[in-house]
Amino acid sequence: MGKYILKRVLQFIPVFIGVTIILFAMKAIVPGDPISMITGGRAVPEQTRLQLEVQNNMIYGDENGQPIYDENGDTIPVPIWEQYIRYMDDLLHGDLGTSYSKKRPVTDIFAEKYPYTIRLAACAICLEAVMGIGAGLISAVKRYSFWDVLVTLVTSVLVAVPAFWLGMILQLIFGIWLKNITGGAFSMPISGAGGPTSPYQDFMHYILPAFTLAAVSTAYTARIMRSQLLDVLNQDYIRTAKAKGLSNRAVIVHHALKNALIPVVTYIGIDFGAMMAGAILTETVFNWPGVGYEIYRAISARDWPLVMGGVTIIIVVVMVINLIVDISYAFLDPRIRLGSSKSED
Repeated sequence: MGKYILKRVLQFIPVFIGVTIILFAMKAIVPGDPISMITGGRAVPEQTRLQLEVQNNMIYGDENGQPIYDENGDTIPVPIWEQYIRYMDDLLHGDLGTSYSKKRPVTDIFAEKYPYTIRLAACAICLEAVMGIGAGLISAVKRYSFWDVLVTLVTSVLVAVPAFWLGMILQLIFGIWLKNITGGAFSMPISGAGGPTSPYQDFMHYILPAFTLAAVSTAYTARIMRSQLLDVLNQDYIRTAKAKGLSNRAVIVHHALKNALIPVVTYIGIDFGAMMAGAILTETVFNWPGVGYEIYRAISARDWPLVMGGVTIIIVVVMVINLIVDISYAFLDPRIRLGSSKSED
C-alpha cells in the first residue's frame, strides 16, 4: 500500500507541471494587457508602467525595482520559461500572487471563498448519495416495475438537462412563480449564500444550488447502483444464500449491497472531488460566492493570477481526493491489492 501511495504521489508531479504549463501558454496566447488590468484601464506614466512590469516579472529589473535597459536603451523582456520558473518557485513558497482586480493576495481570496464551495459540495454529495443509491436500489429490486421505469425516465431526463438550464428553471419555479402563487407568503432564495441582510434562513440558500449541482450526478449514481446490484444478484453466492432460505431483504442487505456499493462509492468520491473544485455553472447561475464563480469572474476580467491560483488549488484538491478514493477502494474490497503484481499475490 505504501508503494502504491508513493507511486500515485509521484504521478501527480508531471500532471501538475503539465497543467501549469498549459495555463502559462494560455496566458501568452489570450489577448489583453495585464498592466491595463492592474491599473484598471487608467493611463499611467511610462516609468510607473515599467515598474509594474518589473514587479510582475514581465521585464528585468534591479534590486530597487527599476527596469534594466540594454545597450539600445530598450527594456529586456523576461522569457516565458523564466516567468514560469519564478511562478513555480513562488508557488512552492505558498505565494500564488496578487489579484490584478482585487489588489489582494490570491491565497487570501480563496481562503474566503472555499468554505462556501465546501459546504455546497457537502450538501450536494449528501443528496447524491441518498437519492442516487436509494433510487438505484429500488429500481434494481423492483426490476421492470413502474418504479423501475420511473427511475429510468427521471435519470434520463436529468442526464440530458444542462445544469445552468435546470438552475434557471428552479429559480423561476421556486423563486418567482411560487412567490406569485402564494401572494409572497412563501418562496425560496435564488441568489447568494445568505447572511444578515437576507430575508431567508441561511440553510434555505443551499437547497436549490445543491439540488442543481447534484442532479446529473444523482442520475449517474442511480444507474450505476442499479446495474451493479443486478449484476451482483446474479452471482453464484447470492443464489446459494437464497437456497439456504434467507429472505430477499437479508440477501440484499447482508450480501449483495456491500459489493454493489464499491463502484458507487468510488464514483461518489471522485464526483465529490469535482464538486470541491468549484461548480462554475451552478455557482454562476445562483451567484454563489464560491471558488467556481470567482474563477469565472477572473477569466472574464483576464485576472491571470487569480485564474492560475484557483486552477492550481483545484488541481491539488482533486488529486488528493482521488488518491483518498483509490486507497479506500482497497479497503472496501479485500480482493484488491493496489499496486501489486500477480507474482506478489
